[in-house]
Amino acid sequence: MQNLQLDDFRKYQFIDSLKLSPSGKSTAVLRRIANQENGYDVALFVDKGCGFKPLTSLTGKVGQFLWLDDETILFAEVRDKQDREKLEKGFELTCFYSINIHGGEAVLAFKVDAVVVKLELLEYGKFLATTVFDNARPSLEGKSETEVQEILKGLKKAKGYQVIDELPYWFNGRGFTNKKRMRLNILADGKLTPITDALTNVADYKLAKCKKYVAYTGDLAPAEVRSLETNIHIVNLETLEETVAMADAKRVRYFDFWTDKLVVSFAEPGMRLHEHGPFYIVDIKSKKATKLAEFDLSIGQPGSSDSKFGGGTTAKIVGDSLFFLALDGYHTDILELNLNTGEIKNTTSSGGNIDFFDMESGRCVTGFMPPGRLMEVFEFKAGKLDKTSSFNDELHQTHKYSAPEHLTFVDSEGVSVDGWVMKPVDYEPGKKYPAILEIHGGPKAAYTESYFHEMQLFANKGYFVMFSNPRGGDGKGNEFADIRGKYGTIDYDNLMQFVDECLRKYPDINEDKMGVLGGSYGGFMTNWIVGHTHRFKAAVSMRCICNWVSFGFISDIGYYFGNDQMGITDPWDEVEKLWWHSPLKYAKNVKTPTLVLHSDEDYRCWTPEAYQWYTALKLLGVDTRLVVFHGENHELSRSGKPENREKRLAEIMDWMDKYLK
Repeated sequence: MQNLQLDDFRKYQFIDSLKLSPSGKSTAVLRRIANQENGYDVALFVDKGCGFKPLTSLTGKVGQFLWLDDETILFAEVRDKQDREKLEKGFELTCFYSINIHGGEAVLAFKVDAVVVKLELLEYGKFLATTVFDNARPSLEGKSETEVQEILKGLKKAKGYQVIDELPYWFNGRGFTNKKRMRLNILADGKLTPITDALTNVADYKLAKCKKYVAYTGDLAPAEVRSLETNIHIVNLETLEETVAMADAKRVRYFDFWTDKLVVSFAEPGMRLHEHGPFYIVDIKSKKATKLAEFDLSIGQPGSSDSKFGGGTTAKIVGDSLFFLALDGYHTDILELNLNTGEIKNTTSSGGNIDFFDMESGRCVTGFMPPGRLMEVFEFKAGKLDKTSSFNDELHQTHKYSAPEHLTFVDSEGVSVDGWVMKPVDYEPGKKYPAILEIHGGPKAAYTESYFHEMQLFANKGYFVMFSNPRGGDGKGNEFADIRGKYGTIDYDNLMQFVDECLRKYPDINEDKMGVLGGSYGGFMTNWIVGHTHRFKAAVSMRCICNWVSFGFISDIGYYFGNDQMGITDPWDEVEKLWWHSPLKYAKNVKTPTLVLHSDEDYRCWTPEAYQWYTALKLLGVDTRLVVFHGENHELSRSGKPENREKRLAEIMDWMDKYLK
């Protein structure tokens, strides 16, 4: 067995978009892996009952796919040189190919002069298409070649500036979104017929099983300031007539068709951001919502990991049951809601984390991360999960691994908190080791026992690793998650008590050689910690927040998230509250050497947060270093370019080694 190396994540095979064929006989999935061109290759794999085999080139770039029938898959990919050149010139284009799962080459099915992000089959040759529609971009339709070239020339010039007249004007992972909309269309014969208005932004949609209706949520035109509340709009796909399903707008967290009704979960009056509302049955004709079941957990929210990429289906109605994913404590399972009785039960009890699933004709397949293992496809049958893929088996068979050891403690308010400790690989009892405290983002997120490359790397380099789910996290209901207006108080106390528990239970941790790191909310908390204690000898703050006053006016979600999380209504009249919870206020207390890592396209926690924190520490004489990653966003640690992911890990390891070894 060999030690895990920093760049071994390049060998990980990430799977997503798991889908069963219409009869349920075959399973398809996308497999992505880092390549030598500083990107990721994405291939389509199919299991017809004898293991997963590649259906497309291993060095391809498949974007999306769907089953046309039991034998045929339609997928998006740019394969032709002329198509690549067209995209480089500024044209909008999505190419779709069909392929038979039993063999043969892929055949060009059709091309669409638009950015198509999702297709669903309505009938043979007809699809429901979701497109990115840019209202600021002139249409090329019906234009002469000369006119087209002039428009493309103008678009090239327009890259030198950005007009903004909306909120949000950008979004993490998408860049500037001003006047860009997610739009629903009917696609037939390569032509798009819009269903939604050019300025309406579709947030989510569901297609009825009869395929005659589509329901969607989102902001109606002109949608200049995004609202968190939405009605559910229903469009007749034959007449294109549109109605609303509810008496008024709600903060909807889930919806789908069930017979001639809707199953909906929305926040009740008085609930704040991220709180869990009950399930309702909505009568579309009367617009009456009848409460079906209370449910105080997140829907479709798996645990945290830096070793997964992409997603898939997290909820599906089958017959008279809604099957959906929920994180309960630190396990994510498929739960079943009986739509007649309101009874909810755990169907899988996996002991790990299911990230996505699909169900057809009595079969259930999942993307599952067993404790300490990378994701594989598992089929749930006869009451248990059976592994059906082996994408990452070789890596696990050849590399050393440290298993998380679970512990709990009760905080000062009587609340039970989960945590884990990973021992150094090749641990020798009686020998002292440095330790790292890792802090998750969110804060409404949660660590589980899922595989985490960064943590395993620390353990392989001779560190204890401590990680916990303090108050504010997910998996334990609304009350546990509610730290609005309390940032840096009960959550900080939980983490410090957790470290005390670790030191008590693991005496081989060198108390004088501890480091702390975290990203997003974890970056905020890292900044807060070094401003309130000197017990850590090194810190790494990533994609952080240091100033709640500025955050609310620069983040893509800041104008509503900041107020909600700080428990205020008016940032102009409650500046002192925002400043009290800002780590920047306490920068004069910092003595801990601090590495700051940030991405210049992180619009969730924008770079001014990092620049402010770095500047303050530098002026105050703290040993500090700032590394900014160009072209990366908030997801650097999970889906960034491989070379930048390597650089990030190298910076972290070198910083901790410098001060803790």
